[in-house]
Amino acid sequence: MVRAMLARDLMSTEIVTIRDDATVAALCDVLQAAHVNGVPVLNDVGELVGIVTEEDVLYGTMGASPGQGSVVLVRDIMTSPAVCATEDTDVVELCRLMWGMRIHRIPILVGGRITGIVAALDLVRAVAEGALRP
Repeated sequence: MVRAMLARDLMSTEIVTIRDDATVAALCDVLQAAHVNGVPVLNDVGELVGIVTEEDVLYGTMGASPGQGSVVLVRDIMTSPAVCATEDTDVVELCRLMWGMRIHRIPILVGGRITGIVAALDLVRAVAEGALRP
C-alpha cells in the first residue's frame, strides 16, 4: 500500500516570518531579501496571527499617505486568520485548500507553532519530480 504524500514531505522548514507590528517598509525589505512573495505573520509571543503577501502590500497601502506621517503596519494589511494545516495534512487537501481559497502558501502548525510552510511552488516541484501525480 502506498502512503499518501503529506505536508511534512513537502514543507519548507526554513521559514521567513515577520512581526505584526513591523512596518510595511520593513516587510518589503524582508520579501526582497528572502526572495519570497509572502510570509507568515507572528505576534509578540510568536503565535501565528496572519499571512501577508506582495498583493497585500499593493492593495493594502493604496490610499495611505506616508507624506502625512501615516505609517502602515503589517497588521493593517495582513490576511487574518491564515489558512493553516498540520504536518499530517494530505497534499491533495493542501491543493484543494489553495485552489478553493485562491491562496499560494499554507503555514504548517504543530501545537499552535509554525513548523513549516507549503507553497504552490512546492507542489509544482513535486509534480515535476514525479513525486506527486497530477
